[in-house]
Amino acid sequence: MSECTRQQEIVALVRAGRWPDGCEDDARAHVAACADCTESVQIAMLLTDDYRAALRTARVPGSGLVWWRMQRRAREEAARNAARVVTLVQGICVVLGIALAVQILGAENLTHAFARWNLPLILGLTLTLALAPAVVAVYLALSGD
Repeated sequence: MSECTRQQEIVALVRAGRWPDGCEDDARAHVAACADCTESVQIAMLLTDDYRAALRTARVPGSGLVWWRMQRRAREEAARNAARVVTLVQGICVVLGIALAVQILGAENLTHAFARWNLPLILGLTLTLALAPAVVAVYLALSGD
């Protein structure tokens, strides 16, 4: 099947709303003589009419609703970014706490009195390091914009 070389031009005229009154006589004469272009005009007119009808009946939300949705989306994105940062910092703190625990438990030059306090000290430090980012995040969230 061969396509007419003027078919795109004719369809563009229909889509622009220039068919049949706003186009030149040679375009109308060509469509009358070319079966492919005649069919293309009919299809393009149907599609253009449907498109314009859809534009007339489309319900566009109010600017306040659009603004509210945009603000909500921005807040949700900011919360996701903050959660990622808090999770990353907590992970780093836990790793550092574990490294500190391994270092303290592995130290050979500690006195016997200090050695019995190692486990509670390590757990306390690790817990403090793990909870610090969450406390800072809650403080920043509640302090306002």
